[in-house]
Amino acid sequence: MKANYRNFEIDVHRDKCLAGYSLVYYSVFRNSDGWELTSGFYDTADTVRDIIKDMKGLVDDYIENGEESD
Repeated sequence: MKANYRNFEIDVHRDKCLAGYSLVYYSVFRNSDGWELTSGFYDTADTVRDIIKDMKGLVDDYIENGEESD
C-alpha cells in the first residue's frame, strides 16, 4: 500500500521472506528529490495501515525536528 504524505511517498506491504513467513516491508522517500528517510522490515502482526500511521509520525517528526540537519 502506498501513501503520499507531506511530500513523502510511504510504501508499506506484507510479503513472505525467504524463510517462508510473512514480514512487513516499508520505505519512505521524499518526492522532490528521491531522498530516503527510512526503509526496512518488521516481523510483526501489526497491520499495514498501522505501520503507515507510524511512518506518517516519523515524517512529521523529521519535518518538525530534523529537517535542518539534512
